[in-house]
Amino acid sequence: MMASSTPLELFVWPGAWGLPSIDPLCLSAIIYLQLALPGQFTVIESVNPDVSPTGQFPFLKHGGRTFASFSAILEYISTLQNLDASLDTLQKSQQTAWLASAESDIGNLVSHMLFAIDANWNKLTHPAIVYDFPFPARYYSPQRIRESWKPRLESSGFWALPDIEQEDTDSKHSDDRKQKSKELKAQDRLWGVKPKDRFLRVFEREKITERAKSILDIFTRLLGDSTFFQSEQPSTLDVVVAGHILLLLIPPYPDPLLQDLLKKAYPSLVSHAERIHGQVKDASLPTSRITKRESVWSLLPNISDTDDAWLIRLRWAYLGLTIGGFAAYATSTFIRRR
Repeated sequence: MMASSTPLELFVWPGAWGLPSIDPLCLSAIIYLQLALPGQFTVIESVNPDVSPTGQFPFLKHGGRTFASFSAILEYISTLQNLDASLDTLQKSQQTAWLASAESDIGNLVSHMLFAIDANWNKLTHPAIVYDFPFPARYYSPQRIRESWKPRLESSGFWALPDIEQEDTDSKHSDDRKQKSKELKAQDRLWGVKPKDRFLRVFEREKITERAKSILDIFTRLLGDSTFFQSEQPSTLDVVVAGHILLLLIPPYPDPLLQDLLKKAYPSLVSHAERIHGQVKDASLPTSRITKRESVWSLLPNISDTDDAWLIRLRWAYLGLTIGGFAAYATSTFIRRR
């Protein structure tokens, strides 16, 4: 066990819905540290990935050293306290492959629910993060985050149908579902949505569900009747799978497409994630946040920070609107006083 006066600082995307981060790898890193080094690290929330050497979260600082990827964090922490010490060489080799699958495949399921489904983005994800951004970034940064996930999700078949709005379902009450269905059909008639398009929307949701089943089936078989995946205590694989499953399980999704599937068809994965979460959820978690001063000067484009011409133009536009509005207000005030 580490005995050092130098604190570890874990930089992550902020938390929501009772979880310490909305990002599965950030959440997994937090859980890993809670199990390995409880009380010996601080979580630092930020929505500005520019503070990271790689432009991504999570990353870890310890003294003068920085570990700027999830795998680098795990490798370093394992030198201080190794959750996988009981695994043999074969198990460690197998775990490497399963970790890659969990991060990629279950990660796609989480990202689909958070970013691809319109109802979830508009009513859950966007409201959860938008006010973490300073002005004026809150007006464009959340949407840019969503768009950044689109290529990956499109290539894996987990993005929404283009130009067809996702159906906003409510699984709690059948009467509500029937009423919503009637409203959607009336809306389709009003906007000229063809029955074929509505069929395609339903078909696309069924395809998403089947893809999700093929992923979750694999990890259900791997877990079997065991408490944990590879030993009698949590390993890195347990932490990473649980970190992803919790983000499918806990957020109050307006459209609970994969959440309902998980709860109904995969109780062992639900119990496993809850078991891991139960070991850490009541533990103290010192947390601070990187804040950014909000001022007119923050609107000025900083070429060294970004080479994104669209973003630079947008910042200049906000600056122009701010100055123009102030000038108009000052002029009207001067005229009234005369």
